Amino acid sequence: MNPILRAAVIVVCLVAAIGCYVFGIPVGGVAFLVAGIIFEAMFWLGIFGKWKK
Repeated sequence: MNPILRAAVIVVCLVAAIGCYVFGIPVGGVAFLVAGIIFEAMFWLGIFGKWKK
């Protein structure tokens, strides 16, 4: 995968996780909190995953 595209996907996952947390916590939406956890996991796996050369 192109490094720039990979970095963009990682940033989008982080922003989506933050958005889900911000929206889910005040409303009490469990689905948004779970989605936030999933997006955050995708972010961390993307950061520490293997880079293809």
